[in-house]
Amino acid sequence: MHPVAIIIPAYKADKLEETLASIAGQSCRDFTLYIGKDKSPYDVKSVVESFAGQMDIRYTEFPDNLGGKDLVAQWERCIRLSVQEPWILLFSDDDRMPADAVERILQAVQAHPEASFFRFPLDRIDARGNTEYTCTPLPEGITPARELLSGYLGGQRPSAAIEYVFARNLFEQQGMVHFPLAWCSDTATWYAYAKAAGGVRNLPGKAMEWRNTQGSNISNTSGLHALKMQALIAFVRWLDSHYEGRKSWNFARSLRKFLETNLNVSFERQYTMPDLKALCTAFSRFSILQSLKLYRHYRK
Repeated sequence: MHPVAIIIPAYKADKLEETLASIAGQSCRDFTLYIGKDKSPYDVKSVVESFAGQMDIRYTEFPDNLGGKDLVAQWERCIRLSVQEPWILLFSDDDRMPADAVERILQAVQAHPEASFFRFPLDRIDARGNTEYTCTPLPEGITPARELLSGYLGGQRPSAAIEYVFARNLFEQQGMVHFPLAWCSDTATWYAYAKAAGGVRNLPGKAMEWRNTQGSNISNTSGLHALKMQALIAFVRWLDSHYEGRKSWNFARSLRKFLETNLNVSFERQYTMPDLKALCTAFSRFSILQSLKLYRHYRK
């Protein structure tokens, strides 16, 4: 058994060859790649078969499109395809990883046996694979859960899921957080993992490459605003129950910035007044003043 399980919940096939080539080119081969095809019209199988013999691949086709109903549940069932590998890297079907990714994971695990949660640097790439943006990396050493979350909410450090590596026992103990469309689910999950693990440890070096293009993922897909709003409200309510120090003025300011970015960019200011009221009501648990300012600015 290999120590690392790379998990790809697959749906699309157009960039999958590029993704698998980056995994096949790993300097350390001590991993198993698990691919779970969420029932889709795309020919994922042919792409996977073209890499037969290049690495240890386990391919499964699911009979139903679970991701269309509950994307996080699709992530979870793909993770459960893996056997007992102690380390899990949840990847995607259109992103790329550096050639030394697995090698760096194993080096970090050996150097820091007490750690159970790691994060790679992250770059955003366009449809052609060119780097658009280099995200601010974590500082050296361990970043506490509160700083990880505040950095994301405040816009200093985007999150894409593919940059995190976690211990299997962390997954089994914490599970994953479910919101509609998985909107904010990864953010909540990584905060919960960092909180349980005593922080997240940086993996310095070359970055994971995240493809964030129009129509390729939920972040840049219009037409889903109502479900995204449901998820956003659920996320703020979840934070109210799970975040330590929620009454902090700095945290409320970071959360307000995050909500403003969602309303301006992700929702393109397309929302109903009842939804805005529900969002601001949830936000008022952190700061009544900030919530009132948000409502007054965005009411129609």
